[in-house]
Amino acid sequence: MSYQATKEYLVAILSRYQNSKRKDKTVMLNEAAKVTSRHRKSLIRLLGESEEVIARKKPSGRHPKYSRDLLLPHIRRLWIAMERMSAPRMKAAFRDWFPFNDDPEFTPQIQLMLERMSVSTLERFLRLLRGELRANKGLSTTCPARYMKNRVPINTLDRNVDRPGFTQADTVAHCGNSGAGAFANTLTLTDIDSTWTENRALFAKKGHDIRKCFVDLKLTLPFDLLAINVDSGSEFLNTPMLQFTNSPGQKQITFTRSRPYKKNDNCYVEQKNFTHVRELFGYERIEDPRLIELMNDIYKTCWNPLQNFFMPSFKLKEKIRVGAKIVKKYDAPQTAYNRLKKSSYLTEEQKERLTRQMLVLNPFKLKKDLEVKLKNFFEELRKSKIREAS
Repeated sequence: MSYQATKEYLVAILSRYQNSKRKDKTVMLNEAAKVTSRHRKSLIRLLGESEEVIARKKPSGRHPKYSRDLLLPHIRRLWIAMERMSAPRMKAAFRDWFPFNDDPEFTPQIQLMLERMSVSTLERFLRLLRGELRANKGLSTTCPARYMKNRVPINTLDRNVDRPGFTQADTVAHCGNSGAGAFANTLTLTDIDSTWTENRALFAKKGHDIRKCFVDLKLTLPFDLLAINVDSGSEFLNTPMLQFTNSPGQKQITFTRSRPYKKNDNCYVEQKNFTHVRELFGYERIEDPRLIELMNDIYKTCWNPLQNFFMPSFKLKEKIRVGAKIVKKYDAPQTAYNRLKKSSYLTEEQKERLTRQMLVLNPFKLKKDLEVKLKNFFEELRKSKIREAS
């Protein structure tokens, strides 16, 4: 109940309360505490005043600096376009998104207010918009490749990475509630230093198919691919992948694996499995091979550019043990694009290519195209399920 509504309620019961006996006052106070959600002692003090004093009272605290009615619609539009990111990341993304905002109601005054708004204030606005997100748990389809483990060493060097090119890879199964039969998979590759992430859809997790995806990714990445760390699944630990990382006449790519059943060894890509795959395609079972092309079109033309160029992310700076606790410190949110531009390990040609790519992108257009293509994709998915059922 608002403060004004509380005052009106108390004025309405004031005369009856002051003329009641002690026993009746207790009943009225209990009822007033439930209606107004205020403490009994606070209500006793207010009901002991006159009607004029209650009417003059003002709510405690500073007056709101930002109008909810004015700013909430704009924050809602931006938040949805930015894939419902957290307040600190959203605040950092404003500088990249505002130049492309063509909403006629988004005036310079509103832009100035949002730029001056603190992260904590923005979080209070997002709290009004944020609902509880529930998702089912996906299935694991990783099959250990015991016969190849001795040929691929275990990686222990993640903490020493200081340049782009050292990556982690994993696959996500679009199998629904059953791992039986054939279904689509997504290969996720993320760079540890810059957080640059690429996704590719494939129908089977055979070694030759995984290798084709890595060949495509190697040509797409804006930096040199120096190392790949994977889990112990048979889709990675196979002869085609060993041949890819040790191709004759090309620079060797360090190929390592994480310990079996230790997800934290590949933590940089494990977290991207949800943010870059599950939040996009959900937990639906996709078993129509014709949908793979649509998925890759979404990944390449909309989703990956949106995430890499316009979605800031946190990056762990240091961990300090204080007694029994681990205190983690993070740097300011940045996009993968900005991290690569600041890197001294990229050549000027690579940075120039990144800049040219950035200049032709518009986050609002990417988001709009993404929604259209996702709608078409799920319509095709629904049609394919109807065909299979019939």
